[in-house]
Amino acid sequence: MLSVKEKERYSRQIISEYIGEEGQKKISKTKVLQIGVGGLGSPCALYLVAAGIGELTILDNDIVSLSNLQRQILYCEDDIGINKTEITKKRLSKLNSNVNIITNKEYVDNDSIKKYLNNKDFIIDCSDNMKTKFLTNKVAVENNIKAVIAGIKDFYGQIITINPQKSACYQCIFNEPKEDIKLDSPLPVIGVTPGILGTLEALEVIKTVLGQPNLENHLLMVNLLNMTFNKIKVVKDKNCICTK
Repeated sequence: MLSVKEKERYSRQIISEYIGEEGQKKISKTKVLQIGVGGLGSPCALYLVAAGIGELTILDNDIVSLSNLQRQILYCEDDIGINKTEITKKRLSKLNSNVNIITNKEYVDNDSIKKYLNNKDFIIDCSDNMKTKFLTNKVAVENNIKAVIAGIKDFYGQIITINPQKSACYQCIFNEPKEDIKLDSPLPVIGVTPGILGTLEALEVIKTVLGQPNLENHLLMVNLLNMTFNKIKVVKDKNCICTK
């Protein structure tokens, strides 16, 4: 049952014909593991918590720097030099005290991520590198956990939702980079781009929980220079990890 305060807080969602009280109950039971709380992760976390998910666990190993503030909207100038997870927990808890916010200053790799998978309904990749995106995909497939993965560069982005055993996965579309590939310089980013893609990641979680149409078996390509959104149908690769 939703409390009186919950009904008031989520009233604009509850009156939606696509959500209602039953839909809000589903949202409120959802447990999400989020990788990264930077440009993509800031809006994603804010909207998930505002929507009233049950639990949000966030992993990030970074501290706030001046160059983050152009796009990472969870932080301000006073936060420079402080762990992102420390600030994130305080800010998100103030936004919605009903949501269980768990943050850990953790470098995400194949071993560390396994500690946080128990009872999770979704893994959301909000990282800034391909290696972590492929790791998120692999872990989601191996543990049969739904995942949302987005990437951005400049004015461009892409996003996909993965339902293991049923839909195509990230590796069905993209080739995994070699271990020794390193970027010589940061990728260009206009701050609004991760804002939009991170918001779409939160939206995909909410829609999937509600059983509404989502981006399973589709890759959404976003071009913010000419304002086009192209949804490309994708299929499982018979040789991919998600088919074995």
